[in-house]
Amino acid sequence: MDELLNDRTILISCLILSAIRVYLEIIKFDFSSLPISRKLPSEFVKKIHKTGLYLSIGMILLFTPQVLFY
Repeated sequence: MDELLNDRTILISCLILSAIRVYLEIIKFDFSSLPISRKLPSEFVKKIHKTGLYLSIGMILLFTPQVLFY
């Protein structure tokens, strides 16, 4: 039972982080203004953050039904 609770807690935590990531994109947060992003080439930063957005959306679409119907 502890393993099940732990797995579900991790999954819900990741879904919350994904939702925050999508929310930051909706409010047009400037990710290039972050300290680490300023030290990297701008095209690389845009590509990384776009990939992160796609992964977050995929996480939400694929794993939300598992949490809701479990």
